[in-house]
Amino acid sequence: MVATVLIEEHNGTAGSETQTDKTSGTIRFKNADNAAVDNGDPLVIPTSGQEYSYEKWLRLNVTVAPDTNISNLKAYSDGANGFGTGIKLWYAADATYSTPVVPSEANDPPQHDLVAMTDFFTKTSASPVDLGSGPFTGTGQKGSYLVLSMEVEPTATQGALAAETITFAYDEI
Repeated sequence: MVATVLIEEHNGTAGSETQTDKTSGTIRFKNADNAAVDNGDPLVIPTSGQEYSYEKWLRLNVTVAPDTNISNLKAYSDGANGFGTGIKLWYAADATYSTPVVPSEANDPPQHDLVAMTDFFTKTSASPVDLGSGPFTGTGQKGSYLVLSMEVEPTATQGALAAETITFAYDEI
């Protein structure tokens, strides 16, 4: 049987986090740790330095098991930042969930677990983020989390941003 794999956003305190299906949905970067796609808690253009959003934790959840397994979990962008000047998207991969935080604005680029995050738009299908080689069998959460944080700089323009796509990929047998 072909596997059914969801992309889920995790929010809340580690050990009791909530998961929201974002497979065909929208992720809103903001100053709140929740999966709501609303205008509450917007990021503000700073007068100097930068402002970071709360981290967004995304992970694959297999709800219908593959015949044999899935492997080579990856995530990537189209390689072009369509958010505009003064907006960046940073990432890290993490095997273990922890409560989302706003990265310290003393660090540019931001850090996740004391390691500098990387520009997500450098990750394309030719050089994706590795979220676990597997093989993964059965159902449930699989691979590492893709941890994202948006940065807003003083040069950003006010208003809603254009949509960007995050692609998740895997091999299945």
